[in-house]
Amino acid sequence: MGGGTLLLLACAPPPIFPPEVQEQVDRTVRFQHVVDHPAAYQGRVVEFGGQILDSLVEGEEVQVLVRELPLQTKPVYGPVDRGGPRGLFIIRVTGNVGEQDLQRGHMVVVIGPMMGNVVTTVTGVPISRPTVSADCFHIWRTQGEPIEEYPYPKNTTRYVPLVQQTYCSNQPNTILTTTGP
Repeated sequence: MGGGTLLLLACAPPPIFPPEVQEQVDRTVRFQHVVDHPAAYQGRVVEFGGQILDSLVEGEEVQVLVRELPLQTKPVYGPVDRGGPRGLFIIRVTGNVGEQDLQRGHMVVVIGPMMGNVVTTVTGVPISRPTVSADCFHIWRTQGEPIEEYPYPKNTTRYVPLVQQTYCSNQPNTILTTTGP
């Protein structure tokens, strides 16, 4: 029995966020709560996910416009598009983010404190949106395909490894490939 447990642990994917970051998340806060009462949740650490729509890089600050999607844990962890209208939010990141990670359609999860509603010009027009200051965020380079479709996304006829990138404040970035041959 012990060998089976070790095998399961060896096959389990590594966590995408450090435990000390995950422990800070207030799991009672839902996206709709923040939309309805942004000032009430300012400073609370949240975990939100979604799909990248656009981004704006200004020096050492990156703003990412995200269409909020619910997070799932099975069959894989990450945002999932179940259809229907969704809200928008901004992820603010201090530091450099690879251009390949900011492409429209990629999936993302962020952990960080809520800044309330902040005016942003990501779309070219100033608008106030719920904003999260990223302690850590994780990108799946899916280009709009569902995460669980990898390594054989519907729009391809070949094997495509899913590349992921984790960015955390004051820590080296981590690149993962989660699908193997």
